[in-house]
Amino acid sequence: MWIAYALVVHVLLLGSIFVIYFRSPVITGLTPQKHLEYYGLEPPANRLVLIVTDGFRADSFFEENCRYVPNLRKIFLREGVVGVSRTRVPTETRPGHITLIAGLYEDPSAVLRGWKSNPIDFDTVFNRSSQTYAWGANDVLNVFSHVSNGGEINLRFYNHDLDFSPGYDAYEQDEWVFKRVKLLLQQKREALQRAQNVVFFLHLLGLDTAGHVHKPGAPKFRQTLEKTERGVYAIYQEFERVFPDKRTAYLLTADHGMTDSGAHGAGSPHETDTPFVLWGAGASRVVPNPGGRTFMPNNEGPAMPLHELEQAQLTPLMSALLGLAPPMNNFGTLPVGYMNVSKEYEAMAAHVNALQLLEQYVALQKEHKKGFFADILLEYDVLNAEAIKRYKDTIVQLQKKREYSLCIGKSQVIMSQALEGIDYYHGYYRRVLLLSTTSTFLGWMFYIYRLLSRNRASKVELLLERSNKIVTVSIGSSVIVLVICLLSQGTPLDISFYLLLPYFVWLKALQPWNINFSSSPASAYSVPALQTSMWQIVLLIACAELMVFTFFERRLIALCFCVFACYNSWENFQSKSRDFFSWLALVLILSCFPLLPLSVGYQNGYLLGAGVIVIFTNSFWISKSRLSYRNHTTYCNGLILLQTILCAYLHSNGINIPIPLKLASWFYLVYAFASILLSKESRLDLRLAQIGFNLGSLYATLCTSYEAVFVQLLTIELNISLRAQSARAERSVLRLAFTLLLYTFFSLFGSGNIASISSFDPNIARCYLSHFAPFVIMGLVLVKLLVPVVLIMSVIYANSEFVRQHEEQIFICLLLVCDVMGLNFLFLVRNQGSWLDIGTSISHFVIMEVTTLVMLLIFYTTKQLLRVIAWEEIDFKMLPLRLIHWDVISAKHH
Repeated sequence: MWIAYALVVHVLLLGSIFVIYFRSPVITGLTPQKHLEYYGLEPPANRLVLIVTDGFRADSFFEENCRYVPNLRKIFLREGVVGVSRTRVPTETRPGHITLIAGLYEDPSAVLRGWKSNPIDFDTVFNRSSQTYAWGANDVLNVFSHVSNGGEINLRFYNHDLDFSPGYDAYEQDEWVFKRVKLLLQQKREALQRAQNVVFFLHLLGLDTAGHVHKPGAPKFRQTLEKTERGVYAIYQEFERVFPDKRTAYLLTADHGMTDSGAHGAGSPHETDTPFVLWGAGASRVVPNPGGRTFMPNNEGPAMPLHELEQAQLTPLMSALLGLAPPMNNFGTLPVGYMNVSKEYEAMAAHVNALQLLEQYVALQKEHKKGFFADILLEYDVLNAEAIKRYKDTIVQLQKKREYSLCIGKSQVIMSQALEGIDYYHGYYRRVLLLSTTSTFLGWMFYIYRLLSRNRASKVELLLERSNKIVTVSIGSSVIVLVICLLSQGTPLDISFYLLLPYFVWLKALQPWNINFSSSPASAYSVPALQTSMWQIVLLIACAELMVFTFFERRLIALCFCVFACYNSWENFQSKSRDFFSWLALVLILSCFPLLPLSVGYQNGYLLGAGVIVIFTNSFWISKSRLSYRNHTTYCNGLILLQTILCAYLHSNGINIPIPLKLASWFYLVYAFASILLSKESRLDLRLAQIGFNLGSLYATLCTSYEAVFVQLLTIELNISLRAQSARAERSVLRLAFTLLLYTFFSLFGSGNIASISSFDPNIARCYLSHFAPFVIMGLVLVKLLVPVVLIMSVIYANSEFVRQHEEQIFICLLLVCDVMGLNFLFLVRNQGSWLDIGTSISHFVIMEVTTLVMLLIFYTTKQLLRVIAWEEIDFKMLPLRLIHWDVISAKHH
């Protein structure tokens, strides 16, 4: 039953970070502010053209002195402002567009709907405008199709099926947009010329597609950039021809950037830094540049100032250019000096922005004061009701005196305080939730420590038996008191749940043996070799802390692997034997792989070919294994490896991969597992050889460079070291648990992956697909990540009798190591500061919470492949309860 408990507890712990750090930023029940025309001020622009070049990073814009954007360079050399806007993690299409158009950072609860729809509707620039016309991809425009409670919104989208075959021209997607914009301007020219507060939104997906397929900086990417940039300039000229009144403002920017490997989602500068160009009506030419950064627009010079903004600041800026109030849910602050307007207009725009942020702050403050204990709980004292009233009165007085610069300064200060106050109330329960979740972690770790130590006669166990009633009554009373307090305060349900959770976990952890572990065989607790001492627990925690550091420095795992391999296996070999030198060479070679560039987005046909050769050599080196293969195994694996080389060659030379080859890859994906499961071979070593051959070949179809070489060498090294280990060395549960964990993470980091859940390369699916199908590709990514783990577990299980007999102890030990690491990462999760740190910290915690549970399932898969449990003997109803206990079944194979 402890496995079921582990599953439930880790799912709940995984959800805790979203309750603690990432609560929904959408505040409901707000009142929109008045437009600037209400105050008698005329906006500088009647219409705004927002052009979002999806996936266009700042480096590609400013590369080689803006060489690849010559037409845009003509514009910003003549007028307007150019600079860099910084996005937030996750650097994906949906969050980026929501930030630009709503000034709102993504609602984390949208993950429950697959990021496809909005759990709570929010306000946008589109709603505030009188009319909006938008063109682009359906998954972007549909985000804003159900949030209209203001002006007229007209959406025209295409169902894009992103093609990453070599011959596809990504510009076709942008050309579709440009053609339909021109068609609208022709059809509604006179009506649009009379309209005011109009927004035209052009979503251009071509550069994102080209970046994923060809990578930024590649010749084909630059070809797409040249066409898109020329198209943007042509559409600008068309707007100027249709609207000659010089009342059109233009903003070109991007939702997110992209790494050199063609990935995005994390927080590297390539992903967060996007270009922006603001020109036309209302755009200033001289703008404050506190950072003092400059760039060269051409080879001749002179240098121009490079301005820097947060992406959310563009939202109130666009609103002010049209004379609109910022969206009600906006978190952006109006940048000073970017509009070519009077000081009075800019001061009022900043004031309206401040009122809009104060509206959100006051709504949260009122919600907090509803509780029974509100008078004794801490408040955000910097911005109380008196300070807000004093600010409003001061602005009125300064406006009467026409001291508009002071007005702007006061508004800037109050906006900063309002944002701090909003963050304060959003994270009001953060510290107590952290303590509560830590207590849950510690309670769970105490439970599995007792499960691991298995010593009924210890002082702790005897004390728990004597004080069982006192513990139960104390915890029960505490729960009742806390529930009454939470109900009186009106605490949200999700927060209340996580505040109560540790009580129930500790109640389970402190139960006596006869209640907690009655289903375990009594004999299991009397084996001295399996009892875990306190110094071993200390060593276990030290190992966990060591592994934590490898997540922050990928190369550090090379040192960990090298040291542990030598400590674990050096004495098991005869000195100066062939096996010893072979093993030592493999350890040194494998330690070099984490020092290589990341394999994500990196393609090298020669290294891939070397991987295919190593697979063949490893599979046919031992004659006993070679003779055990059935003909269909030899032919199918041989053909799929040759096909992998052929597909890589065709793809690298820009030739489309024929459909029959893709169908063959899908057929092999099924065959690789089915042929192992249906094999009647009973010997573990021969089944292991087939697993290595099949899954190694399957893995090669998903590789782009050196990954296949690395995984094959790693399995060879593990085979050699396990065969050489003495019986004494094997009888350490901690050592085997750490071996399993280290080799699992080494298979991930050493093959070029990073501790992130957001980056992948669609080119790994080149043997299977040519169109962008995110869920299918992510499925193939998971296969690529998990196949090396299956291979490692197969090798360990087939070569170690001790593992086959004591898997339960090993996995409990492994679970404890992962939970110690998870507790570290809980406190390292960040929701502000460097966005690289934010995205990485979330990834680390998620990876640790699912690692052990996924490994349990993979281990069960491994046993199926090794035929330790016959397929017909599986009771699927009892599957969750018998993932570990198979000693009786495995005994008959030995």
